Amino acid sequence: MKRMRGHPIFSLSLFYGVLFVSMPSFVSPYDGPLYDSSAFAECKLYPEKPLYGGGILKDKLPEFHKFLRMDGKTVTAPIFKLQDITPGTIYSFSTWIRIKSADSALITASVGDKDSEELCVGTVDAKPGCWSFLKGGFVVSTLNLSSIFLKYSDQEDLEIEIASASLQPFTEQQWLLNQQTKINMARKRAVTIHVANKQGVRLEGASLKIQQVSKDFLLGSAIAYTFIGNTPYQNWFLERFNAAVFEDEIKWYTTEPKRGQLNYTLADQLLEFVRRNQITVRGHNIFWEDPKYTPGWVQNLTDSELKSAVNSRIQSLMSKYKDEFVHWDVNNELLHFDFYEQRLGPNATLEFYRTVHQQDPLATLFLNEFNVVENCDSSSTVDKYISKLRALKEDGMSMNGIGLEGHFGVPNRPRIRATLDKLATLGLPIWLTEVDISNTFSMETQAIYLEQVLREGFSHPAVDGIMLWSAIRRNKCYRMCLTDPDLNNLPTGDVVDKLLKEWDTGVLKGQTDEHGSYSFYGFLGDYKVTAKCGDKVVDSAFSLSRSEETKHFSIQL
Repeated sequence: MKRMRGHPIFSLSLFYGVLFVSMPSFVSPYDGPLYDSSAFAECKLYPEKPLYGGGILKDKLPEFHKFLRMDGKTVTAPIFKLQDITPGTIYSFSTWIRIKSADSALITASVGDKDSEELCVGTVDAKPGCWSFLKGGFVVSTLNLSSIFLKYSDQEDLEIEIASASLQPFTEQQWLLNQQTKINMARKRAVTIHVANKQGVRLEGASLKIQQVSKDFLLGSAIAYTFIGNTPYQNWFLERFNAAVFEDEIKWYTTEPKRGQLNYTLADQLLEFVRRNQITVRGHNIFWEDPKYTPGWVQNLTDSELKSAVNSRIQSLMSKYKDEFVHWDVNNELLHFDFYEQRLGPNATLEFYRTVHQQDPLATLFLNEFNVVENCDSSSTVDKYISKLRALKEDGMSMNGIGLEGHFGVPNRPRIRATLDKLATLGLPIWLTEVDISNTFSMETQAIYLEQVLREGFSHPAVDGIMLWSAIRRNKCYRMCLTDPDLNNLPTGDVVDKLLKEWDTGVLKGQTDEHGSYSFYGFLGDYKVTAKCGDKVVDSAFSLSRSEETKHFSIQL
């Protein structure tokens, strides 16, 4: 046995510790487990203590079992035997992993039974000589979950060390209460309004009407050419959303279907609508690495012609739309495809971002990728995403946004949250950019899963906005509609309306107390307030931005 920093460690050992989290006084009393958002993207010399003191894995060591991989090779891997797993319970899993005899290895944690299909819990790109943090989770829908497996691919055999493993159960109610705690802390702020006369004397009994008129958090939807001139659809949109993205209308295959024949008509018409109604709009996308969505004429260019064409593409967009789009998805799905890197060299993406930043320096530049939060995809693990961001930043790229598409099947809520936790360690704004639910489910099931995803996104402090991929095109949507063709809400639309109402302070009415004050907790955003005392009336306005301090606002009558 060796010792590290006073903690005993075995080749397969656990460290134990308890996290204590304080909550503000306005959060409802809650005596259940508090979700621990801790995450680590750096490989460390020593592992940290286990979250939740190890939870139900406290004092438990993994066993080593032999497995037959799909490639026919037998390997040895650690497993944690599970007991008393309860259907409907949400489990948060984490552990530290160190490997030997390899430069790096993708370790996948999954849960299941030897005779059943395994559910992915989470992944980590582990390295030798240091400890890597794996965080994920699973929701129990079946009793056939007897073990957590930690498996790897590619290597013939691999020595894995495990430390600080933890498995913490949450009931559905506990999970939702933890979400609400995060919302109260990150999306709301305490406000005290003081009312006084012109002599500075505080006025008791002054009546107040307070209304939130805009929201700090951006929740929007994709729109398409069918939106143009469609007044009922436009009104439906404006009643709900404060952000938009054009589904296809600025993609290269739309704006230049033939070489040299530029057509921005559709984009211009959509942009006129968002300008007129002060809607925040994302720019999606400049380039798409998937050759399937690259214009055919572009694929047939020589390398030198391609270089000229991509420069012309950037110049054309930036000269026309500089300062119009708050975000640019500069290079779409870079982890899965590499058309431009193959043709223009490994620095192609870096040059794209540099050029866009030079020409539109105030826009936030994003990577945008699928299957980072949706599934366990070996091409787009959270660690691969982080490594790509770091590599591009080290090469001097001006990139400062994390785009997660969010095309979900069955959402794995604790793994979604764990992935967001790890991405949040970069300190960059995170957006869910194309959220929808598979249409293989019933509309009612789509709505249930959509609500789960939206609550995970809104309750995570690092997420700045969510875009729904629900544009209506020829009476259908990509995978998920919010309404029928006549704009009657589907179950998914009902969920959106319910959450929009829940996440809005609305209209508050009250009177000042004996100190001439009135206090409340409001969602971040802009407010208008009317104060009245006797025959004196004053209209005013204030804004709530994120802060742990109470916002004090004074009105003089």
